[in-house]
Amino acid sequence: MGGDSRGSPKIRTLGAELREAREAAGFSTRKLAEKLQKHHSVLARYETGAKRPEPETVAAILTALDVSDAERTRIVNLARAAEDANWVAVGDSSHRDMTTLIEYERTASAIVEVATTVIPGVLQTHDYARAIIATWSPRDADTRTAIRLGRRDILTKREAPTFTAIITENALREPIGGREVHAEQLRHLLKMQELANVEALLVPSRTERWNPAHAGNFIHFAFEKAAPIVYIEHFSSLTLLHTPKEVNAFENAITHLREVAMGPDESAELIAEIAHGQGEPND
Repeated sequence: MGGDSRGSPKIRTLGAELREAREAAGFSTRKLAEKLQKHHSVLARYETGAKRPEPETVAAILTALDVSDAERTRIVNLARAAEDANWVAVGDSSHRDMTTLIEYERTASAIVEVATTVIPGVLQTHDYARAIIATWSPRDADTRTAIRLGRRDILTKREAPTFTAIITENALREPIGGREVHAEQLRHLLKMQELANVEALLVPSRTERWNPAHAGNFIHFAFEKAAPIVYIEHFSSLTLLHTPKEVNAFENAITHLREVAMGPDESAELIAEIAHGQGEPND
């Protein structure tokens, strides 16, 4: 019998991995359920993270899908520690990290991203995203850029989540990709702000007081039927927080940042000024 850690980061990522493997093998949920002699609703609950499958069950599912030995071992190992509430994933695993991020974005009802270094991924243009990705992953930059651009669809889909980007002025002014790419990115950001479910709030630079943005980037995901999760991406590791105490600390940080950030209209004005090359850092 599965554990009771429903909605935890590993449970949700495990479910996304199982769904991805099933779809790649060309199976519907009902077809796979018949092959495994299980009810399709049970498999659906595994894939949504509503129920934690035992490692042996995960192995059986992946065997039925004819998944490679290496992939089966990786996903079964994920299942073995899926009951952990918080998750620190060490080491470069681009597939794991992207699967996790896309799953949260796909199922969230509200997303708040605090961006202190670059514009949030779902708000990036092609050239801006590629300028970032080509630097640290040149061999598959085109593929990674396409995946990143595909993530933008969450903002315009039916029943799209609300998305709040809290961006530091320093991140906004960083001319990644060169002047033209940067200007295009800022114009795109203004256009995205026109969506009813999207807002961008700027945290002024050169402040004399510390605020939570100085502690770095993070994303807060809220879900309709699951507890919230905080996603923190590092250079070669990933931290996912699910326990109430930890998540609450980041929710307090968001409240603080909303208080020190410019309002939507004032933020839009500064974005437009910088896009036209007229903005100067705040005194």
